[in-house]
Amino acid sequence: MGLDVTYSTDSSNGSELDLVDLRRALGALTQAEAAQVLGVTPNTWARWERGELQLHPARTHQVRRLQQLAKQYGEGPFWGLGIDGIRSVLDGLSVPEALHAHGLDVHGAPLRR
Repeated sequence: MGLDVTYSTDSSNGSELDLVDLRRALGALTQAEAAQVLGVTPNTWARWERGELQLHPARTHQVRRLQQLAKQYGEGPFWGLGIDGIRSVLDGLSVPEALHAHGLDVHGAPLRR
């Protein structure tokens, strides 16, 4: 079982990531679902949102990538992808590849067969 290393915050540097907005942009995920996307515990995600813990640099990179993708593609595709699909994008698939792999069109809706 791997350990999830977190870092305590000493002060706010003004560049905090808005994790609540990110969860909404990814299809109104719960904290537990968002935590699952990044492979952390729900408690860790909740503490990140409250500013009690600082994200590890690798997690910060993932969060920024998700924010960029949500901005680029809009919310629609992410609603259909679900947690596994979003994780596949973080693992290297492009959004179009992930949508295709999950049987979804460019808007995140199921393909008609």
